Amino acid sequence: MFEGRTTGTPIQLLIRNTDQRSKDYGDIAEKFRPGHADITYFQKYGNRDYRGGGRSSARETAARVAAGGVARAALAALLPDVKITGYMVQMGPHKIDRTNFDLAQIEENPFWAPDATAAEKWDGYLSQLRKSGSSVGAVVEVMASGVPAGLGAPVYAKLDTDIAAAMMSINAVKAVEIGAGMEAATLTGEENADEITMGPDGPEFSSNHAGGILGGISTGQDLVSRFAVKPTSSILTPRKTITKSGENTEIITKGRHDPCVGIRAVPVGEAMMACVILDHYLLHRGQIGENPGKIG
Repeated sequence: MFEGRTTGTPIQLLIRNTDQRSKDYGDIAEKFRPGHADITYFQKYGNRDYRGGGRSSARETAARVAAGGVARAALAALLPDVKITGYMVQMGPHKIDRTNFDLAQIEENPFWAPDATAAEKWDGYLSQLRKSGSSVGAVVEVMASGVPAGLGAPVYAKLDTDIAAAMMSINAVKAVEIGAGMEAATLTGEENADEITMGPDGPEFSSNHAGGILGGISTGQDLVSRFAVKPTSSILTPRKTITKSGENTEIITKGRHDPCVGIRAVPVGEAMMACVILDHYLLHRGQIGENPGKIG
């Protein structure tokens, strides 16, 4: 950066972790946490940095949010109508009520929940989990509105493929959906079809089961992605595990650990969506320029 502008070389962002507590992990230096990448990282690299998990820690996602901020700044200049909003739609077995859906509520509660009633219930539920030393998973939804039609490609650079890969790369994510997602398997062809009519400004769709993407290419509707985050592996409940030397043992994990890491995943999902949209817009602009397929 120079005088408030990029110079054309890669942008460097440095985040200093000044609040680490490595001593909290001393008790697990020789043990692997069940459900954690401790064991696979050791098997692959032969190293055991027990001070929080290293690159398998959700601390890594701070870099993604920083990069997402840069992507959003670029999108604001290139595609000013794009708006990206993330929110939690489920904590453990407790889902939001879609009839109460209100985006204005997202900033009014600590769960990024678009349902005030659900947020109140989650608060009590999470307090009980925290006291018990356990954890729970969550589902986060990320919606991008104002995305133009035509982004993506038919085969190897599908927009939904790259969104799914970006969301799946976030720590603790175990499943990703686009649009209706897994629910699409329960629908009939009549129910799933997003019927099209011609409106004053172009095609209009009766619904959005496709999540704003058909054949890997954006339709101009809202992009809708959903991802499931597993429960935090670091819990106080004793669990069976093994040591580096192969001995059977038990483990509990002390220190500061979120009972529901899905809450922190919301801005991470927004950041990844911003990065993917910007990538695809720049690819589209370089390859196609302006969409030649005009309707009406």
